[in-house]
Amino acid sequence: MTQTNGVMKITCIAVDDEPIALEIIKEYCSKIPSLELIKVFDNPFEAIAFLEVHKPELVFFDINMPEMTGIQLVGRIKDCPPVIFTTAYSKFAVESYNLDAIDYLLKPFDFDRFYKSVQKAKKFLEADKDKVLSADEAFIIVKVEYKNVKIPISEITYLEAMDNYVKIHVGNTYHMTQQSLKKLLNQLPGEQFCRVHKSFVVPFSKINFFTSTEITLGKVKIPVGRTYQKDFMEKMEA
Repeated sequence: MTQTNGVMKITCIAVDDEPIALEIIKEYCSKIPSLELIKVFDNPFEAIAFLEVHKPELVFFDINMPEMTGIQLVGRIKDCPPVIFTTAYSKFAVESYNLDAIDYLLKPFDFDRFYKSVQKAKKFLEADKDKVLSADEAFIIVKVEYKNVKIPISEITYLEAMDNYVKIHVGNTYHMTQQSLKKLLNQLPGEQFCRVHKSFVVPFSKINFFTSTEITLGKVKIPVGRTYQKDFMEKMEA
């Protein structure tokens, strides 16, 4: 969210082939100080071109458009912003929620219903922001000998399984803990770490070079197991 004149605003765009529908969204947006409508489109292809360059925080998509449905539109956009779908047809509701849409507005919707939808989006964006802000502060606690050790997640270089222990590499040192690699991996954020071998878990942020068979982390080279290669490459190339 961006701050304008002391007010935190959610930037958004609207895509709808009906001019009247766009005018209603414009009017409703103007009544909500925390919402900034930066662009409207009656052509979905123009919206795609815009979203390839710009990243508003919220998008209102009409589902039933003649050239391309809003659902198809979402599928065409890489890293699509959070979406609120609008449509006159309730039959699309289930499909829209399957796409993790913030909400589904059935036309004709009044301002009160629109406002509630925006509030849902605001809560989602605030929670997402808090998650990002807290990532650097996150930590795990592991038992090392007879002590509980707090390890910041951002400082973990990689994890290495050794018999019944896991060696947690942190910079130039390490901690040995007696638990399984799988159990430790479940404590770590899945979007930041990846298991690449039966004995190794690595954080994406620490990877310097990689191929489908080997990863370089600073001066350390880690093998990528055959059964993990496909998943690892898909995540790295996403």
